[in-house]
Amino acid sequence: MDLYAANRPVEPLHSARLMLRALTPDDLPWVCAACDNYEVSKWLVMVPHPYTMSDAKDFLAMDHRGELGALWIICQGGVPKGVISCGDELGYWLDPVAWGQGIMTEAGTAVVATLFSDPDRAEIRSSHFVENHGSRRVLEKLGFQDVGAHLHFSKARQADVPGRLMLLTRERWQTLRNVAQ
Repeated sequence: MDLYAANRPVEPLHSARLMLRALTPDDLPWVCAACDNYEVSKWLVMVPHPYTMSDAKDFLAMDHRGELGALWIICQGGVPKGVISCGDELGYWLDPVAWGQGIMTEAGTAVVATLFSDPDRAEIRSSHFVENHGSRRVLEKLGFQDVGAHLHFSKARQADVPGRLMLLTRERWQTLRNVAQ
């Protein structure tokens, strides 16, 4: 399964409450509004603040060129709530109106299961800024383990921000799934 093919939309994913689907031009006003919120952009590496419609169009173009790996818009009841992707790392963000509802853990579970359906994938990497306790909790709920410190430059903050590298192996994912069943 080639989730990373350029110019090929991802297959939709479904969970109990969510549908994850490909990014479309119709999503750009929502992406622009959500990413222009500093409470979103300050936790992301590549997202500037302020965030403009031009930035949103660049985001769509990067997705269509396959530069972001596999990328899904997270929808609940047909309404966009966030974005999740996996290229070199699993990355994600939610509109603040959706925080604290378990949406990202649910979406992350669907994406991780899809990624590990590739028999050649041995691990998934991710990271979070140290101050982003919500993101850390999501990764821990998914089974990721802390593997060390790092610094990432945040465009929104215009500064290097300390973070933690996280890793989830196929073996750990399968063990956790077996325990949960």
